[in-house]
Amino acid sequence: MVLVIPLDSAAPKGRLILPQQQVMRDVLEAGAFPCATGEEGLPALLEMLPRPPRLVVTDSQAFGAVPASVPADVPLTSFSILMARYKGDLPAQLAAVRALEALSDDSAVLIAEGCTHHRQCNDVGTVKLPEWIRQIGGANPQFAFTSGREFPDDLSPYAAVVHCGGCMLNRQEMQSRLRRAAAQGVPATNYGMVIARAHGILPRALAPLGIAAP
Repeated sequence: MVLVIPLDSAAPKGRLILPQQQVMRDVLEAGAFPCATGEEGLPALLEMLPRPPRLVVTDSQAFGAVPASVPADVPLTSFSILMARYKGDLPAQLAAVRALEALSDDSAVLIAEGCTHHRQCNDVGTVKLPEWIRQIGGANPQFAFTSGREFPDDLSPYAAVVHCGGCMLNRQEMQSRLRRAAAQGVPATNYGMVIARAHGILPRALAPLGIAAP
């Protein structure tokens, strides 16, 4: 198992983030061998391995470059998409990604993070995701942002919710947020799903999880 863990300005100093730790622990518990590298070292690592890895898991923000380094017959997904399956309803979140294609300039989208952190100048939630969502839908919707325990009871003003992987929320709380959106008819999806769709590799990223994406 190859884990691609970029050490860029958004990475916390001196530690791995929780999804990376959890995936590595699961790999070890399965009796497999985790090999970790940054984005730049991926081609060299793949060349050194005696046989292709069974799976490559990358940070979703590296979806722009990583697929070109991973042979087409090697399964590829992301930490965020694994979290979407672990804490949510993956088929429902796939349908919600498709809903982003129908956004208009009058639509509003809620981007929600389960934790609070220092915002970077090119922050994924407040800067990159809006750009990718505009790219997917070809529209310029309005965006609202929440973080930490802040999450609206009334989601009816929004055409869609895009949530982080929820690594700092337990499964029950994440499920509660997703059920709240579903009960109000608001499609809710996940950062990694949106990023994969924006880079045109959503079918490949979902294939290792047994989900067919049109």
